[in-house]
Amino acid sequence: MNRTRSGLSFMLLLCAILMLAGCSESGSDSTDADLHDKSAEWNKDKVVLTYASWGSPNEKQAKERMIEKFMERYPWITIQYMYEPGDYTTKLTTMYASNNAPDVFMMYKHTALQWAEQGKFYNLKSFLDEDAEINEETLIPNAVMYWDEGKVAGVKVAEEAFALYYNADLFLEAGVELPPAKSENAWSWEQFLEAAKKLTLDRNGQNALSSEFDAAHIVQFGVRFNTWMWHLMVPSNNTSVITPDGSRMNLDDPAVIDAVQKLADLIYVHHVSPSPVQEKNLPQPALALQSRKIAMDLDGQWVQLDLGAAGVNFGVGVLPKLKSSKTVQFGEPLVMSATTKHPKEAWLFYKWQLDSENSIDLHASGLWMPLLKDYYEKPELIARWADVKPGHPSGYQDAVMRQTIENGVNSYDFYLKNNEYITAILNPALDQVWLGKKSVKEAFESVDEKIDATFKGTYP
Repeated sequence: MNRTRSGLSFMLLLCAILMLAGCSESGSDSTDADLHDKSAEWNKDKVVLTYASWGSPNEKQAKERMIEKFMERYPWITIQYMYEPGDYTTKLTTMYASNNAPDVFMMYKHTALQWAEQGKFYNLKSFLDEDAEINEETLIPNAVMYWDEGKVAGVKVAEEAFALYYNADLFLEAGVELPPAKSENAWSWEQFLEAAKKLTLDRNGQNALSSEFDAAHIVQFGVRFNTWMWHLMVPSNNTSVITPDGSRMNLDDPAVIDAVQKLADLIYVHHVSPSPVQEKNLPQPALALQSRKIAMDLDGQWVQLDLGAAGVNFGVGVLPKLKSSKTVQFGEPLVMSATTKHPKEAWLFYKWQLDSENSIDLHASGLWMPLLKDYYEKPELIARWADVKPGHPSGYQDAVMRQTIENGVNSYDFYLKNNEYITAILNPALDQVWLGKKSVKEAFESVDEKIDATFKGTYP
């Protein structure tokens, strides 16, 4: 009896030990696997990558946070950050000359394609073809920059687009209807001009519609724009700065001339926008809107960061239209140096930046727009950035976010060869327009032969 009970107790004890051992072994496998994965990461060969960019101090701080997150995720990779807010291209040129180019860096689009042709950039096509997370299917339209068939120079680090920003208080006081946010309701140029005249005031309080308006003493302009965005309205006139077949510049197209002349006429015909001389006496756009120096600002969406920080009661509408409602896309590319010794690790860092979640504060602030389609389609992701105040005013999702996806056209800078040389010819001619000395047609005709001789075609 005792021997039987003792044997039974022994068997039960043995089963319990085996069961515990099994549980322990199972848990050990999981723990060991986790530790093994971590150990594998920590035991990888250490890699140091250099990264370069420009930007505001706020942008610099956001980049530093993004880098810190990356290094936490990939502890064997160290990112050395080179922040260069000054003469960025010259700095990079010097670094390339000394065989010390950054591994990954931002680049101006008009320079990026030339440098890619010169063999300075890594062709990212294979990475985009093979990566399941970041590829051309997951990116929004017009995000990838090709310098030749099958050769990718870079992907925009973020999207940028243009819209009509305004001080809502000034509209209310003048009794002017707010600019529409939806493309189907976009103001015609005539409606836009009418509003700009009502919002342009002289020192006696007369607006630009009044017969007593004093154009020599304007205290509040209806609208401002940067003259470097001279081609802003060209896509809206259903044409392009380059001919459809890509054979030459399209500067003799009456529709191109008309689109540019309409901007110039805001200054010298209608007196609703400051000339370059008057512009020098105005503060930066956000402060100009805040201080009631201007009522509307044709600008890139990056101005939202400053408008939000300044506490302006601002809104946003789609650009006025000529023949159709369009916006111009303007984001700058992120590139990888052909001389990098660690292309796989460089790609990890490269695609980390394209993932909006890793730079979500830059998007939520209003400075940047995401590159991934999901952030324009999934409500929970849209709420992560496009609903965030104060950088995104009411109407933003229609006027900027959806307009970019549905009616965005890449600036000609993304595909014009020899762009820097053509610009060096074109800009002095356009300066005569902005100074009121020549019409757009006269300015274009004055450099037509030189530009034809300099034109070398387009990129894919």
